[in-house]
Amino acid sequence: MPTVPAAGTPAALAAALLDTASLTRIMPDRVRVAPVEPLRSEQRASAQELLDRIGGALGLPGPEVVGDAEELTAVELAVSRRLALHAPGAVADGEAERAARSALAAFPGPAVLVPALDGTPLRCWAAGPEDAPAVIVVSACGMPVGLTVTWLAALSTRYRVLTWESRGLFAPDDGTGLGPPPDPSLTAQSDDVLAVLDGFGITHAHALGLCGGAVIALAAAARSDRVTSLSLWHGDYELGDEAPKTPHQHDIAALLALVARGRPQAASMHRLMSRPTALSALRPDLAHYLIHPYATPELLHRYGLLNGALMAADCRQLLDVPQPALVVTSDQDATAHPAGSAFVARHLPRAELRRLPTGDHLTAFDAGGELLTLARQFLDSVTVPDRKGT
Repeated sequence: MPTVPAAGTPAALAAALLDTASLTRIMPDRVRVAPVEPLRSEQRASAQELLDRIGGALGLPGPEVVGDAEELTAVELAVSRRLALHAPGAVADGEAERAARSALAAFPGPAVLVPALDGTPLRCWAAGPEDAPAVIVVSACGMPVGLTVTWLAALSTRYRVLTWESRGLFAPDDGTGLGPPPDPSLTAQSDDVLAVLDGFGITHAHALGLCGGAVIALAAAARSDRVTSLSLWHGDYELGDEAPKTPHQHDIAALLALVARGRPQAASMHRLMSRPTALSALRPDLAHYLIHPYATPELLHRYGLLNGALMAADCRQLLDVPQPALVVTSDQDATAHPAGSAFVARHLPRAELRRLPTGDHLTAFDAGGELLTLARQFLDSVTVPDRKGT
């Protein structure tokens, strides 16, 4: 697992700045952050200097330290909570720069840009032995790589693990911005699975899909036998009248349909979602990831198109895939209804359903002991042959 630096140290700040980089890169203005407790003016100046030094060494815009959190937006408050900024102690010469270098070298490491089949740049990561069987982690739409870092770290001890961030929702590190809106269709998103495999020279892989990523993984398996097996975790499936949906699924579908209609609608909704109260429904330790697709009006509009395409896709048309599959859900999932996973497992020809008694939707991203054991047991039971191309 990744090493967690001691709180409040330059190493911890460097890790936090990298962890929130998807937000600080994409915001049109410098992100303001508030310290954990009020700081005197000279302490605030010292904290600002340290953040600027670390941010400069990381190649990131350093947030602006302000006196308190009262005027912060939801994004700024989420970044503030992740930084957990205190009055800095004495910092040795070069310590900030060393902290930045260590953070950059740590897992998951720098992104690799891989072109999608239609040319859209995809921010991708790879970890683990190059000669090991391959696993491609298909995360929830619009979520930064940090949300799956626990899965990647745990599986990369035994597998070559790949992942990427959703097309058109993340700015490359070179500051070129989001680029033109990409094709949001499920076909294009499932083709990204194959493009990422191509980018790392991998012919076959197991696809591990989380939430809406389960739909992408399922569609990729239906399109190509390069996906040799599947594990589908807390999938968010459209199944018509075959399975109920949670109130959350209905609410999100309505929101996505609204903001996908146009940029004016997305801008109006963004103003409401920028209020700090928007964080109240988000898990505090994950809020800086979960809020990314809502961070700007343009992101919200694109998210409506991308995730809307996933939530509207009739998954009943994808259930004849012959690959072995593990389908996992929980009785406590109030986000994606467990009945959807149960239906999918019943109708996939070679599926096994595991309906866990505990664990909510976000628990799937934690890759806790029971889930990791379950994933490894299934991976050990399936074969991912002929991984490398010649």
